[in-house]
Amino acid sequence: ERHNVYYDMLQMLPLNNTHFNDLIKRGLSMKNIQNFLYKSVPANEYERREIIKKLSAQHDLSGIPGFYRKYGEWKIYEPPYGGYFVPVCNKDGYIQGLQIRLDVDDDRYRWFSTNEYPEGTGVSSWVHIVGDTSSDSAYLTEGALKADVASVLSGGAMFIAVPGVNAAKCLPDTLSQLNIKKVYEAFDMDKQVNNHVRKALKNIHNILNMYGIEVQTCTWNPWYKGIDEYFLYRKQCNEEYEQVA
Repeated sequence: ERHNVYYDMLQMLPLNNTHFNDLIKRGLSMKNIQNFLYKSVPANEYERREIIKKLSAQHDLSGIPGFYRKYGEWKIYEPPYGGYFVPVCNKDGYIQGLQIRLDVDDDRYRWFSTNEYPEGTGVSSWVHIVGDTSSDSAYLTEGALKADVASVLSGGAMFIAVPGVNAAKCLPDTLSQLNIKKVYEAFDMDKQVNNHVRKALKNIHNILNMYGIEVQTCTWNPWYKGIDEYFLYRKQCNEEYEQVA
């Protein structure tokens, strides 16, 4: 039911130019952007009311994160800033939850969640899966958007993304549904200097070992913080080489 509500909501929403350009800059194509269903968060009260009116006519919104009821009326979560939705999907492509990529720099991502609101619902730390799910190896990183981009730039490799390095409690459940023998751990390069990240990674390595999965740590030029940025740099280099040749 969650999947259907989110899917229908995303179909109703536009993606504004700023957000579209941000996604293109990351190395995605127009087709990728459409397929991944990124959409801008409704920017004003009028838009939010229209969305709720249509959605609540089609679906029961109780128990769905991102919605709550005030004075008997359904409302939609309103982030402190604008941003766009990033669907967090399971291995079959069903939307489990939505993350919001905020337009401001600090505290970048926010769940579409209403656990602190009347008759609202919170989220689990759902794990996102993208790319070739039949593969017996996968990259593991943090954040659905990063995984989407890196998967596309790697030609469709399977990426598994936990919502945060300290948010791996849904990881065992995900691993038990996949047939993975090897994981390339591809968390951001601050893992080399940040002790908190190192400690959290140890916990993740323990989970992978429990499932008998071989782990290889990926490192790259720390100038590029995330694997998505590094892959984009590599792709641009290759294209430049081809032009020279």
